[in-house]
Amino acid sequence: MHEPKTQRTDEEIMDIVRRLRIAYQLKRTLRYSTARDFDTHNESVAEHVFGMFFLAEYFLPLEDPEKKLDIEKLHRLILFHDFSEITHGDVPYHWKTDAHRAQEEEDAVAIFAELPPPLNVTAHYSWHAYEMRDCPEARFAYALDKIEPVFELLDPVNEQSMKRLKFTYQDHIERKRNAVEGFPVIGEFLEATTRDMVARDVFWKEETATDSE
Repeated sequence: MHEPKTQRTDEEIMDIVRRLRIAYQLKRTLRYSTARDFDTHNESVAEHVFGMFFLAEYFLPLEDPEKKLDIEKLHRLILFHDFSEITHGDVPYHWKTDAHRAQEEEDAVAIFAELPPPLNVTAHYSWHAYEMRDCPEARFAYALDKIEPVFELLDPVNEQSMKRLKFTYQDHIERKRNAVEGFPVIGEFLEATTRDMVARDVFWKEETATDSE
């Protein structure tokens, strides 16, 4: 599928990415006078969801200038899409098995059943709609879910997770390209940031032993 280009250079895109990352400082701004070890990459699922909400504010007007998407529905999809990870945690998608996916479905049923009505129905419906991706809002949320980590990883400490998790270039690009299909601006950002990640030697290479092994 051939998609229109916005004609930005990689340098222009990376400048925008770095400016958008100003908001990512909130991921490191802790409440209640507590401390966290930021010398090792760590991020909660809720912080990832915050990143998606923030990036939606930038990408939505560019991808949907005619305002056809239902923003309330989109926000619910973003909010609830990872609730199934509450019980057993997040598993990197290149490690996720059918057993993991079955466990998440089981956990989703239990978690949403615990919420008070009518929120339990709305939340479960939103999670299911995201999983099915059978509406444009779900597909946009899914694209955001896949582009958000490249903003998180644009950090000398955070980028080390790619080699620690043995995350190859192919693990990164194939699924993300499928996810952003139909969203040319997000797709352009994906390609530019990926080229930057390659230049920074972020990805794990199977044929090369790394310090993390």
